Amino acid sequence: MKVLRGKELLRIELEGQEQIWALRTKIDIPRKNILYAEWREVFDDWKKWEVRLPGTYAPGILAAGSFLTEDGWDFLYITHPKGFTNPIARFVLVIETDLKKYRRIIVSIDHSEAQKY
Repeated sequence: MKVLRGKELLRIELEGQEQIWALRTKIDIPRKNILYAEWREVFDDWKKWEVRLPGTYAPGILAAGSFLTEDGWDFLYITHPKGFTNPIARFVLVIETDLKKYRRIIVSIDHSEAQKY
């Protein structure tokens, strides 16, 4: 996965098998629509329900793709999520937007990489 930062756009490019699991090649987010971006060591702020449409979820292995929540659409690419109904993700970049799709983008990324954005 590559996170590319432009003057007016933040792009998350998925590579190889990441594209297969998430059923996406890239996510483009206009900078003006980003409310905040934060790297978290532990993330467990899941909504009451999430429906995977389309994507992949294998507890302990991977959560990837589009997930519909009661608050709107999230995009996830999280490695090693712990738990089944309310998973805990570690070492992720959380980007919140004011867009309808995607309201949140949550991706597993190294802290040093996340600091660049």
